[in-house]
Amino acid sequence: MTDFDLRERVRSSTYYHLARLFEPPGPFLREERVLEALHAAVAAVNPAAAEHAAALAKALEREGLERVRREHMKLFVGPEQLLAPPYGSVYLDQQRELMGPSTMAVMKLYGEAGLRPADDLKDAPDHVRVELDVMHLVIERTRDAVREGEWMRAERLMRVQAAMLQNHLSRWVTPFAKVIRTGSTTDFYRHLADLLEVVIKQEFLEDAAAVIDEFQALRAAATGAGTTTPPT
Repeated sequence: MTDFDLRERVRSSTYYHLARLFEPPGPFLREERVLEALHAAVAAVNPAAAEHAAALAKALEREGLERVRREHMKLFVGPEQLLAPPYGSVYLDQQRELMGPSTMAVMKLYGEAGLRPADDLKDAPDHVRVELDVMHLVIERTRDAVREGEWMRAERLMRVQAAMLQNHLSRWVTPFAKVIRTGSTTDFYRHLADLLEVVIKQEFLEDAAAVIDEFQALRAAATGAGTTTPPT
């Protein structure tokens, strides 16, 4: 296994299990060992995130699934005014509107990755869970393309990853995490806000660049060609 593939496996697992934590909480959290898998993924690359992941597990045991489920509804679902709207356009578009320009932009990226909203996405396109799941899916498709030697497709998918981080997730994660901390009465969601922010910031500032470097080196070794311009 290459360094590139190992790093991508860790990133894929991180995004997948983070996305599960923005679904309505249920027995699946324990049955699928979501928190344990998330901790295992981030522990290898992000000590601060690992601390928050460990604290999440303790908070769930202490506060209980039913309280966490009620808190999820209050923060992200309603029926009253949402305390922490989980939609990127609320934070990115001046009118704070759903399905605004930033939503259209992120949907274009999904199309570039070959994702069809009707089939692959089960919520609004800019819902935090959807954006995290899309990162997981694009990473997995990138791994597939590299294994199959489809370097042009792999580079296109790397560009989608970079654009998702630079133009979307990294731009709204901090205000979103702030409203979760402000609105939450549970340690579970306060730690989740911290965890999400720490992961996305490291991804944007450090890990994405390292993955691009490893991808370019792998491609050059496989094709005998020089490296190309890194995805932006």
